[in-house]
Amino acid sequence: MRFIHIADLHLGFRTYEREKNYNPFISLDFAVQYAVEHKVDLFVIAGDIFDRRDPPVFIQRGFAHSIKKLLKNQINVFILTGNHEGAPNPKRDIHLDLYNELEIEGVTVAKKMDYFKVNDLNIIAIPYPFKRNLLSKEEYKDKSENEIGVIMNQKIVRGIDKLLERIDRKLPTILVAHLPLLEGEVGEEKYIYFSTDTPISIEEIDRKEFSYIAMGHFHKMQVLSSKKFVHPAVYPGSLDRINFSEEKDKKGFFDVEISKETKKPSFIFIENPFARKFYTIKVNNNKDIENINWERAKQSIVRILLMQDLEDEKLFKKLVERVKKEAMVFTGVVDKREIKNSAVRSKLNLTISPEEAIDKYIRYENSAFAKKYKEEILKTAVSLLKGEE
Repeated sequence: MRFIHIADLHLGFRTYEREKNYNPFISLDFAVQYAVEHKVDLFVIAGDIFDRRDPPVFIQRGFAHSIKKLLKNQINVFILTGNHEGAPNPKRDIHLDLYNELEIEGVTVAKKMDYFKVNDLNIIAIPYPFKRNLLSKEEYKDKSENEIGVIMNQKIVRGIDKLLERIDRKLPTILVAHLPLLEGEVGEEKYIYFSTDTPISIEEIDRKEFSYIAMGHFHKMQVLSSKKFVHPAVYPGSLDRINFSEEKDKKGFFDVEISKETKKPSFIFIENPFARKFYTIKVNNNKDIENINWERAKQSIVRILLMQDLEDEKLFKKLVERVKKEAMVFTGVVDKREIKNSAVRSKLNLTISPEEAIDKYIRYENSAFAKKYKEEILKTAVSLLKGEE
């Protein structure tokens, strides 16, 4: 049994409005074409296909085109709902319900925790669990959010054991889940969505029956392993880069093969050559300006970090003008010096400092959450930005 393990496509998410010739499907098209050329049996999507619950029609249509191509080439598709396209209320309709309603042969959509048999493979599915499902029930109304998270994880653990009673013991079994693992490394998504997830340990969800644990939710590619059964718990990460903090991160998906006889997995990471490219130009002195990779700039979303005072300010201004013309997208200049004089910033055509920008956003953001946790958000965001230096 050979399958593609992919997650967190976030179709429809556009980082910068000025992206030239933006194609939201180029990365997915690459993955689908790879699956076709390598004649895999199954295409597993571990959540967050879309960036919102009700994606634009052209995004829905583009995704449907990919499904059609896979089915046409005898590749079945297994879809798990994540926190972006899933619904807190399991009875609420979502776009992906269309595939079940039409009863399209070869497409399986897991909207709730369940067991599935696809091809010659047992699949235990755990879609993203919304705490609001429990908070809405009378018996849990007095529980704190942390208590609800613990109860929810306990239900997941019990659910896994119950579903394993239904599997075909002759076939390999995988777990497909859109969850935050305690042992995993959180990527940029934590800072974007200010997640209130309650992580669960690999040790809690791993079972001797599992050959492979296909994860989704964390945007950073990583391969973890349980201590008890030494099974791989794998996050392919997001298929595309979303900002400069992911400038050096590899993006792509996994090609997985499980032996029907031994039930042992082997897998390789396939890097996505079409992921957005980011390029940070750090300017400490005039020599840094001379060493810029202009070919890379033409293919990238570019920012300039001014790290130190320069001897030749005119040379720096020429740099800014050239980047504006040649970069695929130019996001601006960020002043990393300790400059407090706004007149100096204006003269050099610099943006406000990161701290000032974040503070300004929070002050104008009409959000009770942002206002309540202003100091925590500001501290986290500033810490993240400083970590990029």
